[in-house]
Amino acid sequence: MKEFDLEGLSREMPYRMPEHFLDDMTERVVSQIAGQQRKQHKERRIVALFASAASVAAVALLFLHPFGGGFDIPDYESISQCASIDEVFQNMTADELDVYSLMSNYYGN
Repeated sequence: MKEFDLEGLSREMPYRMPEHFLDDMTERVVSQIAGQQRKQHKERRIVALFASAASVAAVALLFLHPFGGGFDIPDYESISQCASIDEVFQNMTADELDVYSLMSNYYGN
């Protein structure tokens, strides 16, 4: 293992500090902290604004489109009573055809 000769090292500081560097250090640190706090406060306000907008939109969605008012699922008895697949498609509403079209595109049929 290599031993270091600490006796031969210089005892001077390896860098120089400006003359009045520490005089206003407290003020600079406090101003930076205050700036960061303002930035965090602004970010919190933006997050709260988006959260409020999302909750208002969710409540509006519930009032405008309550549960159970969506698409009707056809019962199997009425489908089995149809003579052909053409009759099934003729008996479907436009909304049901749109849903079928979307699902068939998704599943690749």
